[in-house]
Amino acid sequence: MENENHETKIDVRIIVSGLDIAQLVSKAVNNIQLERDYNIIVSSIIPTVELDIVKKVASGADILLIGGYGHDETYNILFNELKNDFNHIGLFDYNRIIIEDESIDFRLAEKEILNSIIRSTLSYSLNLVNIHTLENKLMNVTHNYNNLLDDYNQLIKESEVLTQENKELREDIGEIKSDFDAFKLRYEDIYKKEILEIFNLYALWQDVFKQDLDDEERIVIATNKFKPDNILVGQGYIAAESRSKAIEWLKIIRTALIFVDNNVNDFINELNPPSENKVPEVRDDYDITSTFENFWD
Repeated sequence: MENENHETKIDVRIIVSGLDIAQLVSKAVNNIQLERDYNIIVSSIIPTVELDIVKKVASGADILLIGGYGHDETYNILFNELKNDFNHIGLFDYNRIIIEDESIDFRLAEKEILNSIIRSTLSYSLNLVNIHTLENKLMNVTHNYNNLLDDYNQLIKESEVLTQENKELREDIGEIKSDFDAFKLRYEDIYKKEILEIFNLYALWQDVFKQDLDDEERIVIATNKFKPDNILVGQGYIAAESRSKAIEWLKIIRTALIFVDNNVNDFINELNPPSENKVPEVRDDYDITSTFENFWD
């Protein structure tokens, strides 16, 4: 409980120039009962103005009173070294406690100590208001910072997702490029080859020979047998480098077929002349040596 009560009190420390004045101040502090009446404690009376010592002893005080003859050089030096955002420094003015015979009046000392503390406390309270204002600003800044941090973390996550998607897209592009290279390699000479045109076999035959095509199969067999360059026949169509090339091949095929159909019997007679004793017979299974006779078998 004592610690809790102590934490709610204002901690005052008084810096004076020597032991004699320190004793006077101590007696005056006891007489005015600051802790009982004002919830103020004077935790230290520092009987020196040595800066290093004062810094160590004065650290952590709420209010520091510096004894001096007004705002003299000693006061100004200590003020500049000890002032921070969490304390207030006041003047314990020796001029107000010395009477005409250069002695110190204890009653004036008690009054000056109390007045100095009151003045410092009021200033300290105003300083606390400023501190609270700064704390509120700090809270707002912290809140904004946390919001920005959340946004930043979200952007980091989105960046990671985009990075992964980009990686996957690069892999897909790599696969597509590989497939394209393979396709390109496979068909790199396609532009070197003649592109075949396709024509309706029946229409072309009619247009060229002015007659219907009765036996597509024989044309297909002949074409497959001789395998002419860049000529394909089948499914009612003929493919060639040009219409003239297709017509040229059809003329060759038609001529060959006409020759075979018209001369097959003459070939048979020449190969088998009639004898005196036996009438020649045409054998259905006779092998005709002509290429045009047999290429569709």
